[in-house]
Amino acid sequence: MAYQPGKAIVECPFCHKICVIAFHKPSFLQGKTTRISAGAKTVYKRIDEKYFIQGDCPNCGAKEKDIQKWYDGEGEKKKLTKGDHKKIIERFKKQGLPTRIEF
Repeated sequence: MAYQPGKAIVECPFCHKICVIAFHKPSFLQGKTTRISAGAKTVYKRIDEKYFIQGDCPNCGAKEKDIQKWYDGEGEKKKLTKGDHKKIIERFKKQGLPTRIEF
């Protein structure tokens, strides 16, 4: 990933080529101060880095909105069907793994 102040070229999550232009906001500490009669207390919290996608992928044509969702952690999540679930259980049984947790 190439980095310039604020500007970054990131990998497209769909075609896996480094070609998408984005704005990079690095992680930082954010302070929050609370005050009571005994004094003030400042607590620091680490804010995660963030990418703001600036355009579509020139290689595969993926849209900016879809790439941004992926970088925000809202990418397409595969839903598990009943048939897929049964296949997973059968695979666990063949490997000798327990399929139930008993206390």
